[in-house]
Amino acid sequence: MLSDQLQDIFMAVLQIIDVIPKVGKHRHPLWWCCLTHVPFDFSIVLSEVDYPIDSKDYWNEKSINTMETLISALLFLVSIQAALGAVSKVRAPVDEFEALAKSEHRECTAIYTVNLEPGLTVQGNDIGMLPAQGVDTTITPDDPEWENFRPWTEGNPHRTFGENNERQPFRDNPSRQARAEDMNSVTALTEVDATPLGFQRDTLRMYHAVCVHVRGVYSRWVEIMAESLQPDQQICVRDWDRPDLAENVLQETCGNGNLYMCRDSTNNVKSDGTFEDKMSVKFYCQDSCDDPDFEFYWRIVASQEKPMRVRNPDTNREYWQQPDGENWCAHRKGDDFPSSLLKPYPVNYQEPVIFASTESASSTSIPSRFVLVMSVIFALAQVAGNF
Repeated sequence: MLSDQLQDIFMAVLQIIDVIPKVGKHRHPLWWCCLTHVPFDFSIVLSEVDYPIDSKDYWNEKSINTMETLISALLFLVSIQAALGAVSKVRAPVDEFEALAKSEHRECTAIYTVNLEPGLTVQGNDIGMLPAQGVDTTITPDDPEWENFRPWTEGNPHRTFGENNERQPFRDNPSRQARAEDMNSVTALTEVDATPLGFQRDTLRMYHAVCVHVRGVYSRWVEIMAESLQPDQQICVRDWDRPDLAENVLQETCGNGNLYMCRDSTNNVKSDGTFEDKMSVKFYCQDSCDDPDFEFYWRIVASQEKPMRVRNPDTNREYWQQPDGENWCAHRKGDDFPSSLLKPYPVNYQEPVIFASTESASSTSIPSRFVLVMSVIFALAQVAGNF
C-alpha cells in the first residue's frame, strides 16, 4: 500500500507517461489499487494485465513502452514502500462519525493489514511488522539466532535480518537529534511517524476500535503489545472478525498504561492439514476511559524459531515447519514497550547516595552521654544502698 506522498508521486508519473487516458481504472486495476486503500499483491502484476492481444490501440510499440515504464515505476515505488514496513491501510484513520457511516465494521475507525516479515525481526526469534527504530536488531550469519530464519536463507547464505536502527529516524539530522535530547527523549518517540521498537502509533476514539488483520501467522504464536501515551490509560485487545465458538472462544486482555498478550494464533486447520491465515484483532478501551480520544502504540509479532524439516506422507514432499511455539513466550523480553527507549536519568546524572553512613558530632556524642547517664544512676544506687 502506497502512502499519500507516494500516491502523489505515482499520479505524477502516470500523467507524465500519458497512461491514464489509455488505461483507466476499469481497464487496468493495477494502478488504481495503488491509489486507493485496497491491498494488492504485486506478484500478480503480469497476470492482471488484461489488454486484448489483438487490439492495435493497446498492443502497439508505444503501449508496450508505456507498460514497461509503468511497471518500472511501480517496482521503484513499491520497493520504497517496502522499506517503510509491512502495514497497509484497509481503512485510513477516520473519526467515529465517519466510521459509523460505513457499511461494515462500523466499530473500526481504522483497519490495517499486517504482513509479518522476517526482515523486520525485533528480537531475532520473531517476524515483525515495522522497522524497530531506536535499536539495532541486525542478525548476521555469525549469530546463533540466524538459524531461526533458515527458510529464507537457502540460496543466500550471506543474507542478514533486521537492521541497525539506533538513533533512527533522522540519525543524520543534528537538529532533530538535538530537539529529542532537549526533551530527554529519542527521535523514535518525538517524531510522529516514527516506529519505536516496531510499534505503530494510532488514536483510539471513544466507543470505537483500531482493527488489524494479521497475515503470515498460520500456526505460529503471537505477541501482542500496546502502550498508551497517557499514564494508566486502559487498553484492551480482543479477537475480531470471527465467530465466538465454544471450541475456539474469543480471547481478550486488558491493561492500564500498557498491555501484554502472548498466545497461539487460534487459526483453524484446513482439510489438507495446513493452517488458515485469518487472525484478526482489535484494540479498544472497555472501562475507565477517562479521555474520549487518546493516542497509543501497538505491535504484533509472531514466533520464528529454528524450523524443522518434515515430510508429507501423502505427497512425499519435504517442507520447513515451525516447532510448537508454546515455550516461545518464555524467551521474549515482554517489557520492550516504546517507553523503554527512555533512559531513567539524564546523561551524566549523579545518582544521590541515600543510605550512606556519616559520622557527625551528634552521632559521636550519643554513646558518651549514654555512658555518663548510666554512671550517675549506678553511683546514686550505690549511695542509696549504703544508707
